[in-house]
Amino acid sequence: MSYCKYLKQKLNKKIYCNKLKKEIKILECSNCKFKEYLIKSNFTNLKNKTSKLAKLERKRFSILTNDLEHCFICGKPKNDLHEVFFGRNRLNSIKYELILPLCRLHHEIMHNDLKFRKKYFILAQKKFNEVYPRLDFVEIFGRNYLD
Repeated sequence: MSYCKYLKQKLNKKIYCNKLKKEIKILECSNCKFKEYLIKSNFTNLKNKTSKLAKLERKRFSILTNDLEHCFICGKPKNDLHEVFFGRNRLNSIKYELILPLCRLHHEIMHNDLKFRKKYFILAQKKFNEVYPRLDFVEIFGRNYLD
């Protein structure tokens, strides 16, 4: 749905135009020369989630490597920071610092090649078990990659 950004509905259910500074009928709004549309979508609540997620993403750190500026695989300058366990476990990857810096090529390969990805799942689980010996990897991430 889209609405004029100047259109407001008062408590008494009358329509008010902030640009014209008067009560109007809806027909007047549709013919108005000042009309500027404001898009309202079903995603208005995502703004808060994305700001929280953006804050988490800015604080990302890795237990897998100390160098977050170069691709973990080839050493080229990184384009992306990749959470080893993405999808539903992405936030767990961020929380437990299972992050890999990757160049664009290796990031695409990571998402498209399961055999390639599995190697890093195993590496991440081993490192997780070293760094967090009291936590159960399978309970947190839902799967054991060492079998």
